[in-house]
Amino acid sequence: MGLKETVINIAEKVGDTVDKGITMSKDSYNKMAEKNRIKKELNRLNTEITNIFVSVGRKLYNENPENEKFKTVFGEVKSKETEIAELKQQLSVIEGATVCSVCGETVQKGEAACSKCGAKVEAESEKAEVEIVEAEEVLYCSQCGAKLDGGAKFCHQCGAKASN
Repeated sequence: MGLKETVINIAEKVGDTVDKGITMSKDSYNKMAEKNRIKKELNRLNTEITNIFVSVGRKLYNENPENEKFKTVFGEVKSKETEIAELKQQLSVIEGATVCSVCGETVQKGEAACSKCGAKVEAESEKAEVEIVEAEEVLYCSQCGAKLDGGAKFCHQCGAKASN
């Protein structure tokens, strides 16, 4: 076998190896693409399930906020709603807006009625002045996430020792 034939054989073997590599890469790419498609679909379905549970929980809370079975959880929800209302009030003062006394929605300065519920907004002269207070350090329970009173040594919700 001459030099020419040897070079041709080597080139054919290299070509075959490259073809196998391309085929393997294409198969790997197709598998990866299919895995990603399936994972995306799983995430979509899990998100839909989570949204259904959120909807059911919100409906249960709205229809029966005093439900004994969910007293602790609903108490946490009420606590968070109170915190949200307080933060909205602080934000509205900073922005020069107000908070609707009926539905809690932010009403921009100069608007006479709430765009969400239609309630009339108090005139600027009728509003009480709200003092902006420096933010204080707020502690939360490391076990259940409940907001802890200043100086608390134990959580009022779950009894866990507060880490100060």
